[in-house]
Formats: sequence, C-alpha cells, structure tokens
Amino acid sequence: MAEAPLRIVLVGFMGSGKSSVGRELARRLGYRFEDMDRRIERRLGRSIASIFEEQGEEAFRAEEYREAASLAGLEGAVVATGGGAFAQAKTRDALSKGALTIWLRCDLEAMRRRLPADGTRPLAGNHVIMQALLAQREPSYRLADITVDASEGTPAEVAKRVAHLIEQRTTESRHTDR
Repeated sequence: MAEAPLRIVLVGFMGSGKSSVGRELARRLGYRFEDMDRRIERRLGRSIASIFEEQGEEAFRAEEYREAASLAGLEGAVVATGGGAFAQAKTRDALSKGALTIWLRCDLEAMRRRLPADGTRPLAGNHVIMQALLAQREPSYRLADITVDASEGTPAEVAKRVAHLIEQRTTESRHTDR
C-alpha cells in the first residue's frame, strides 16, 4: 500500500513560490520545512549572493549539491530548492531520491511581480536574462513528478492544491497496489 511521501521537494524558478508555498504545505501536512538556500547560508555564514560573487557559480553549485545530499536522508520534510538546483543533474538526482518532486510552474510576469526590487535578486530586474534562464531550466523542471500552476493564488491556496494532488496521487497509488 502506498503511503504519503517521506519528503516533498519543491522546484521552480525564482519567485515561483517555493519558500512561501513550502512553509504552508509543511504546516498543512504536519511536516517540517527546509529551505536549501537558507541552510547553505547558515552553514557557510554568508549570503548566496556573496558566495556567487566571491567564489563563482561552480563553487555555489558544489555547495548546493552537498546540501541536497544531506537533505536526502530527511523524512517528514518539505524542501524548497534554489531556482537552479533541479537544473543540475547530480543535484536533481540527490533531491529526487526517495522524494516526491513538485514543479511550481509560474508565468514570468507573476514571478517578476513577486520578486523584490531591492537588488537582492539582481536578475529580477532583467527581463531578457530571466526569460532566457527560465527557458534553459524548464526542461529540467519538467522532470518533476507533479506540476502545479502557481501563477495565481496565495501561498496557502497553492499549498492546498499541492496537498490535494499529493493526496490524489497517494489514493490512486493505493488503488493500483491492490
């Protein structure tokens, strides 16, 4: 008999709602919430932006993989990934191991509206770069087990839709197992 997933991993582009929906989903399911980027920042004592700036993307992706591998052993957790994590094959494999992966698909304009204009997300101000990066990453996001449109609704409403799809998937799996 199929049971609820041990770990749920939310993937998608920046501004798609991974952290805000993730917190709501974890609360709804009685799971704990983990944000990969925040965990990396705490572990290294530096912001993601400073890691990129001082060490480059390759060093950051190595840290991201290390974090994904450490999260693979968690049970009862909802994990919000960084926007590029699922686009890295090795990191995607670590994140997917024993987890249900969910792509929070969101249209570009909705994501741009959600991102702060305070400079913390430098790419958010450049529509052309965001569009190109999204197009580059979408094939990887499509590899997620479930896709949920997160363009509209509050984080609580999106989390409710995600929880319903998880329940539906679990129920269907139980019927198939019989």
